[in-house]
Amino acid sequence: MKAVHGLSNKIFVKEKVLIKESYPYVDKYLDRINEIKVYEQLNYLKNDFIIIPFEWKKNKAQLISKTEFFDNAITLHETDICVNKMKSIIKIISKIHNLELVDIKTFDPKEFLNFFTKNTKECLYDLTFIKEQVNLIIDNYWSDNSKPVFSHNDLVKGNFINFKKGWKVIDFEYAMYNHYLFDYASFVSESLNKKRWNVFLNLLNLSQTELSKITDLILYQNYLWIYWASYMFEQTNDQIFKDIAKEKFENIK
Repeated sequence: MKAVHGLSNKIFVKEKVLIKESYPYVDKYLDRINEIKVYEQLNYLKNDFIIIPFEWKKNKAQLISKTEFFDNAITLHETDICVNKMKSIIKIISKIHNLELVDIKTFDPKEFLNFFTKNTKECLYDLTFIKEQVNLIIDNYWSDNSKPVFSHNDLVKGNFINFKKGWKVIDFEYAMYNHYLFDYASFVSESLNKKRWNVFLNLLNLSQTELSKITDLILYQNYLWIYWASYMFEQTNDQIFKDIAKEKFENIK
């Protein structure tokens, strides 16, 4: 059995099957029932741009899932994110947003952030200088009256894989309905070097109002993930969470 490192789950690969077992401190903030509903519905939707588990079960709060493992697959960690890849990712995000699922939760930016602010003893960085700004972003989250769309909500480099059939998205444990710009902001804040942000944003052809909105969502996400990393560091004492918090803080300085 081959061990594979995971941030939110214990992961093993056995006989070309990737097995994920959720950690209890992660189950406290992820809705596993909602996650199962997502898998059940995605399982019946024909597409060529996502990969989900072929088997899952909930044992009390813990979720255990099995997904086909692709030996020769690469992620965005192993390649340069050029303009053509950015265009491919924009198309994939658009396809995800066009999926229609029922009885799936809608993301609550205040509730989700509050879990980490209330359950973290000490944030790794002092964020008081932008706290009021983030609160204002939350207060105005739906002020544009946009219709929520089905969203992935965690577009890190490792959640894009390619195994000779084009890029696909994995790991839908954060999936909910959300603002249509959230996933684009997620990709910017979680997968791109800050020097490349404008290259990606220009490809979206956003209006000034949309550009202002996505800038707010990028800030919110960096703030959120600093608190998330602080919480995770307190639970695990793993240096990687300090590194993540540092990267996010550099994004908002």
